[in-house]
Amino acid sequence: MNVDAVQLASNFASLDVQPFEFRYNQKLSMIASKTSAIGKVKTALQSLENKIYEFTKSSSSLTQTSTLTSSDDHISLSVDSGVNDINLDIFVQQMASNHQVVFDANSVDSNDVMASGGVFSVTQGGVTTDINIMDADTDVSGDVTYSEFVSYFNNQFDGSIQATLVKSQGAMKVLFGSENEGADAAFTLSADAASGWDTVVATSSAAPMQTAQDAVIALGGEFGTQLTNSSNTFESLVDGVDLTLAKANNAGDSATKIEIGDDITATVASLQEFVDAYNSAVTEITNLTASGNEDEARGVLASDSAVRSIENQLASIIRDDYNGTRLFELGLEIDRDGKLSLDSSKFESAAATVDFETLFTGSDGVFEAFESKLETYIDFSNGSLNRRIDTLDNEKSRINDALAALDTRYETYYNRYLSQFSQLNSLSSQLDSVSGLFTI
Repeated sequence: MNVDAVQLASNFASLDVQPFEFRYNQKLSMIASKTSAIGKVKTALQSLENKIYEFTKSSSSLTQTSTLTSSDDHISLSVDSGVNDINLDIFVQQMASNHQVVFDANSVDSNDVMASGGVFSVTQGGVTTDINIMDADTDVSGDVTYSEFVSYFNNQFDGSIQATLVKSQGAMKVLFGSENEGADAAFTLSADAASGWDTVVATSSAAPMQTAQDAVIALGGEFGTQLTNSSNTFESLVDGVDLTLAKANNAGDSATKIEIGDDITATVASLQEFVDAYNSAVTEITNLTASGNEDEARGVLASDSAVRSIENQLASIIRDDYNGTRLFELGLEIDRDGKLSLDSSKFESAAATVDFETLFTGSDGVFEAFESKLETYIDFSNGSLNRRIDTLDNEKSRINDALAALDTRYETYYNRYLSQFSQLNSLSSQLDSVSGLFTI
């Protein structure tokens, strides 16, 4: 009687490699769990670092300020973080404006002829630029249309002075306007007699639709110290404060009062964001390194002392001394579960005597200590967590190689068993033939 040599060889070969395959897959599963867990720790620490960076990056601040203006009608403010103790009265005497000149066209169609020759001149800042009108004759028709002239003019001045055709109620006008505001943007126009526009242009230029002028404000009130600016935005009027004008005051108006000062409530809210980010990181580490009991599952990294130590190292930064100041004195304390809490009343009480900005964001301050420590964990090149992930990846690669080698081992076992069972079948057939000789 013959056996199924192929099936038996496959079964026996599988039994030989199964223990190894099971063990390797178990290891791969554990590596995947640990890699994921370390990734979660890394993400939590990166979130904490990102929150700290919001306070330490350029033009940022932990301490918050409030900006109050008596009216929004005449001015608006842009205030950098950290600006403090500013009291100003601003009276807007005059808004900055650009220069505008307009004259009537002798047509209502932009494709009609404007001129057949002559020179058009612009003087700005003491410099006169002459335009040969016929240079605008792009279609070489011998005449220049309004559209051709405006297009050529704008190309010559590259936006510093813009010409525009304006149509209203059946009439067309040619409008010229300076790009910039301020007295220095003023210009005059002229045209020679050959253009046919000399009188019209001269008259319009002498009576501009809008005259270029600087912005003028007065500090302290209507008759206070004057400050001028070529635009309506006074950049760095005070260090860290940009002032933009919206409307001029009328004579006799009250000045707009500006008060910029500490906002301790907003500062507490900012610090609470750091506290929340810290606690999120601690919670992630605690859950992943939990020892486990009847009510709590054992964490994937429970046996990882390096990850468990991160929580203690972060807590030590909170408990450290910073030039004689300890954070618990300000209401920042670590509880028995490793969580950070903020006593806002205690923190606000310390505001009068403690420079929070220097303490937290200054050199050798709290946040610098955190950034230095966090980098040892999450730095892309040298961070300990990245090195751990690299080690696990290498181990995973070795196990996958071992699994691949099992295929070769399986083939060896299979071929050996197949040969043996095939020989058994051959022997069985021979015995059957011999026994047939003795059958009557």
